[in-house]
This record gives sequence, C-alpha cells and structure tokens, in this order.
Amino acid sequence: MKLIILAIILTGIFFAAYYSGMTREYCGKDQDCFSENAKSCSPSEVYLSRSNNVYHYKLTPIIGNKCNLKITFERAQEGLPPEHIELLEGKSMNCNIPKSVLREKDLLKMDEIMPYCSGELKEALYELIVKRMYELIILNLGEIAEEAKNIMKM
Repeated sequence: MKLIILAIILTGIFFAAYYSGMTREYCGKDQDCFSENAKSCSPSEVYLSRSNNVYHYKLTPIIGNKCNLKITFERAQEGLPPEHIELLEGKSMNCNIPKSVLREKDLLKMDEIMPYCSGELKEALYELIVKRMYELIILNLGEIAEEAKNIMKM
C-alpha cells in the first residue's frame, strides 16, 4: 500500500514539474533546439533576434490538446523611433496553439502563429502596422489625388 502511495506521489511530482516548466530546456539562441522541442510541445525557451530586435520565446505544455507559447519583445534595435520602442518593449503575447498544428507551423514565424495569439504585444504590432500604412497613404496622397484628377478629365 505504501508503495502505491509513493508511486502516486512521484507521478504527481513528475507531472507538476513537467507542466509547470521546471524541466524546461534552455536553448539560448539555438533556433533548431527550440524548433525541435516545439514539435512535441516540450518545455523550452529561446532568445531570438529578428531585424535586430530581441524576442524571448517560452513554450509550456497545457493539459489537453494545446501548447502555450509566450512571446516577449525584450529589446528594440538601435535607431528605432522612441514611440515604437515605448509601444513594443516589454510587451508580450500568449499563443495557445493546438498540438495538431505544431508540426505544420513554424513557431518562430509570427505570421504563421498570430491567429492563435492574444495580448499586448499582438495589439502593439497591429497598431504599428496601421500607423505605417497610414504614413504610406499620406506619403502617396499627392500621387493618388493627381491620378484621380486625370481620370476625372477623361
């Protein structure tokens, strides 16, 4: 009887350690290490540099059919406008990705996992995209107006 209780306790400790991320593999900057762990939703984390911006990816299994990926924007590249730095730095988003999708998607490509994500970082990235699109429209407004005049003359 004591052996059964001990086995149950040890199993509980193992599951608690696994699902809390205590057994997490730290991949440093090794993208291949993280990608390999991601395929099976094994707890791991990696720091990535994208366009000289530093992101922290932390993968944690969730009981059930999903895997949680937390992405944090750690540091912006030098020369980025201060308002962009303020908008992005320190923000994070959580992505609850079905385990069935893990082998199909590259978790390191934000455009592939964005539909599964929510949080301040996602909102900030979309806000930045809207601002850039607005700037492009304003920049080209003169050309658009001139083209409209030419069409109206016809």
